[in-house]
Amino acid sequence: MTLSTPAKRTSDRAPASEDRQLASRQVAVFLATTFGLLAGSTVVALGLDVDVSRIQEAPAAGQAALYLQALWPLVGAVVAQLVTRRTLRGTGWGFSRTPWRTLRTAWLYAAGVSLLGPVVVWTTGLAGFDGTDAPLHTLLALTVLTLPYVVLALGEDVGWRGVLVPRLAELGGPRLVVLGGGLAWAAFHWPLILLLGGTPDGVSPVWAVCMFTVGITGLGAVLAWMRLAWGQWPGVLAHAVVNAVAYHLVAPATVDREHTGWFATETGLVGAVVLALSALVWLRAAPLRRVDGRTVALPLSPRIDGAAAGSSVRP
Repeated sequence: MTLSTPAKRTSDRAPASEDRQLASRQVAVFLATTFGLLAGSTVVALGLDVDVSRIQEAPAAGQAALYLQALWPLVGAVVAQLVTRRTLRGTGWGFSRTPWRTLRTAWLYAAGVSLLGPVVVWTTGLAGFDGTDAPLHTLLALTVLTLPYVVLALGEDVGWRGVLVPRLAELGGPRLVVLGGGLAWAAFHWPLILLLGGTPDGVSPVWAVCMFTVGITGLGAVLAWMRLAWGQWPGVLAHAVVNAVAYHLVAPATVDREHTGWFATETGLVGAVVLALSALVWLRAAPLRRVDGRTVALPLSPRIDGAAAGSSVRP
């Protein structure tokens, strides 16, 4: 018995160790592929003098270089799967059937955080408000105009939440999931802000990057929770709603004033604070916890998420 005990313990630990090695390899291949492709498309855009604030004036190749960036995380996810598992079967990217009430919750969250920041900016006078067709823009941004952004969100979320978040959940605790996943997602956008005209006029690029990173990490924390608790679709929908509201409602309704760029948009202070605080509130109500060697999302509410944490979503 004495001789057999170590052998039994070793065999019990082996699968966990192999799983962690596989998760580490997937993260490494995914990040290397995604950021390698990002570097290439950024070089192309720089060579063509592309400015994201005037993307419609860029040559076709420059526009393609930027728009294709939304697909690099998807490509990175596919490459990571093929390199580490040599097949796309059983990817476990989280595309499971999702109840409508869960999608509704994701939609309400995204609509709320997307509108709260701009309302604060408008009502405090940090920016002007142009209400021309605002009711129509609001309706469209929250409904039909969300659909095209679902496609773009899929390109990103299959990578960031389909591969990176669940693999980080296998490798470490909530801090690694939230900060590791959020900072990687933010860094993916830094070239747009620092090199390709994504910083508002008159605003420090360092300020813009810092505010964007805080905000996107906050948003990413909630999307990571959704992925671990509910699967892929709620986070994709929330991501799409945030983008649709920003580009089709907030942007046309906001009238710039002297210091608007420091407070408004996705690189401003107000948006960063709203997204960070909303993440703190969400994760306080439904924390991420380390359970049996994996980070899982505790249920938000019995009415919304009646299943046990992590029980219905494959990693």
